[in-house]
Amino acid sequence: MGEYEKTITIQAPRKKIEEFVLNLRNLPQYVPTTKKAMPQQGEHVRVQGTAHGHSYDADGYFRTDPARHRMEWGSDGEEKYSGWLECQGADDHGPSQVTVHLTFDPLPGMSKELAQQTGSQDSTIVEGLEKSLLSIKNIVEGHGGKVEYTR
Repeated sequence: MGEYEKTITIQAPRKKIEEFVLNLRNLPQYVPTTKKAMPQQGEHVRVQGTAHGHSYDADGYFRTDPARHRMEWGSDGEEKYSGWLECQGADDHGPSQVTVHLTFDPLPGMSKELAQQTGSQDSTIVEGLEKSLLSIKNIVEGHGGKVEYTR
C-alpha cells in the first residue's frame, strides 16, 4: 500500500477554491483520468473515465466537510484507494494551499500498468496528483484548464 501527498499554492481565496473542488460535478474538470462523475444515493458516486489505456466505471463515496475545508473519497470495489483534499488560507484573499493525499493499494496487474507509464508506480501516481492540483490552480486562477496525460 502506498501513501502519496502533494501540495500546491494557488493565488485565490480558499472559499473560491472550495466552491470549485467540493462540487462533485467538477471532478472531471481537474482529475486527469475522470470523464464523468455522477452522484448516487447518499454519499455514493459513480465515476467513469480512462486510466492507463483502459476505460473504467467505478462506484465509491465522495464526502465534503466544508467546516474542515475538506473532501474525502474512496472506492467501494476491489480496487482499494481513498484520499482527501484540504484547503488552507483566508476566505476572502489568497494565496491558499491545497493538499491532496492518496492511499492506494492497487491490484497486481494494475501495479504493472502504472509502472509502465513513467518507470514506477509511485511516479505515475505522483504525476496524477500533480496534474490534478495544477488543473485546479489553472481553473481557479483563470489562466488555463485541465492538464491531461500526454502518453
